[in-house]
Formats: sequence, structure tokens, C-alpha cells
Amino acid sequence: MKKFIINTSFIILTTCGLYAQDVKFGFRGGVNLPSIMAGGKSTPVSEGYKSRTAAGWGLFTELQLNPMVSLRLGVEYSGMGGKKDGMQAMPTMRLITEMGNSIGMGITEQQLFALGALMELMPQYYYADIKNTAKFDYLMIPLMAQFGWDLGQSPWRVYVNAGPFVSFLLSGKQVSKGVSKLYSDASGATSLWDIFPNEYKGFVAGEFPAIENTLGGETSFGTTSITGELKSANFGVTGNAGIRYQCNRNYFFLELGGNYGFLSVQDDDVNGSNRIGAASVMLGYAFSLF
Repeated sequence: MKKFIINTSFIILTTCGLYAQDVKFGFRGGVNLPSIMAGGKSTPVSEGYKSRTAAGWGLFTELQLNPMVSLRLGVEYSGMGGKKDGMQAMPTMRLITEMGNSIGMGITEQQLFALGALMELMPQYYYADIKNTAKFDYLMIPLMAQFGWDLGQSPWRVYVNAGPFVSFLLSGKQVSKGVSKLYSDASGATSLWDIFPNEYKGFVAGEFPAIENTLGGETSFGTTSITGELKSANFGVTGNAGIRYQCNRNYFFLELGGNYGFLSVQDDDVNGSNRIGAASVMLGYAFSLF
């Protein structure tokens, strides 16, 4: 898809350049309202996200082919993701991995056995009552066809544009805020520590002295990198409806639009299968080179 967009834009620009009336460079920036939508493989982790507020900005080149039609090629930063508040599921394997990483290279055979017992006895998900925001940062490259109409003899013009995009993941993180016990299910009736049979508690606590407080007490949540759990690229469609004000050979504009990715940002049995998209409100300015 990336090669298709690059090759197509190159062919169009080189073959149509002789007929172009104008070439403009511009920038735009504003607010994204992204959301995470559960896909075909739904899990407790992938469900329940609401839209969040994020930034979006970038540069573009616009090639005017005739008084009504132009092409726009852009490079943009796009903040994506979503948020959840309240009792929610989290992958238990991530918790166990963090415990193993805290030991470092000095892990003993007994500690490995204890971690194995944890994986065997704990549920696939644990639950916590917190505020959680998934923040994804993407570099997006859209290529759009644009159709515009002047409003009489005034300097105002309305337009619509649409086309494909490719995007590349820059970073992904889970920003969690709050203090909560770790529960075995969404009811919040039983802590993770309480599900262990008594004969295991002494052994596991002997290898990990702080584990009773970790699994049975309150935990303070923070920021976790999840870049490795996300796919590195996506593609989809994007489009806008806009109005612009012409000032000599330059113009200011306001756009309302959105995008939708066709690929799931992750696809596994624990995290499920989510797609992402966003509505956007953008202001911008473009200037003519010739």
C-alpha cells in the first residue's frame, strides 16, 4: 500500500505538472477525537473504550489540476487511541512479566517455579478500578482527491476531499491513573491473592516477599509502554469537508473530517482485535509557490 501511494503520487505529479494551474504548500493542525473499536476477536481488554482528545498536525502539498479538481499529498502526526474509566480488565501476563523483570538476571530456579505457579493459577485477566488511556502516536501519509466550488464572486470556497492513507506507529503507551486492588473478576469481590490455595501462598510469598501486598493490597498505576504489542503500520481511508478564505494567492481554511484504519492495531487471543479511527477539526494555511 505504501509503494502504491508513493508511485501513484509520483506519476500524477509528473504527468499532470505541465497542466497544473497552481502548486501550494500548507500546514494544518487541530484536534483529533480518536476511538478504539472492538473488531471480530473481542476480549474483555478490547471492549469498552470511549473517544479521547488528541493532537493532530502536519504539512501538505496541493496540486491544482483545473479550477475544480486538485490533489493533496500530506505528512502528518496523528494522535490516536481511547480511554476507559472504572473497573476494567488487564492482561495478567503483563503483570507477571513485570514481576519477572523486577528480579532481573538473578532469578533463581525456585523463583521461576513460583512464576510458573502464578501463571497456572491466576486467571487470564485481572481487574482494577482505575482511569486508563491508550495513547498511540502515528505518522500518517494521506493522498486525497479534492473537489471545490467558489461561492459566487466572493473569496470563499467550499470543498471536499477523500482518499487512502498509510500510517506508521511511532509509539504506544497505556497511561493508567489511580490506586486499586487487583481483582480476579469484574465484581471486585475477590482479590488475586485470595484465589490462591493456602498451600501455595507460603511458597510463593517465600520467593517473592512483596507478592501478598502486590496481589492482595492496593496498587498505584502508572504509564506502561505497549509499542511491542501493536502492529507497526496501518492503512485506510480519510476525508474532509472544508471552507477556505482566499487572500491573494494564499488561503486560510477550516476542515471537519475523519479517518478509519482497515487493519487491527493488534491481533492476539489476549488483547483481541481492535481497529482505530478518528474525527478531526483542523485549521490551516496554504501559500502559493508560483
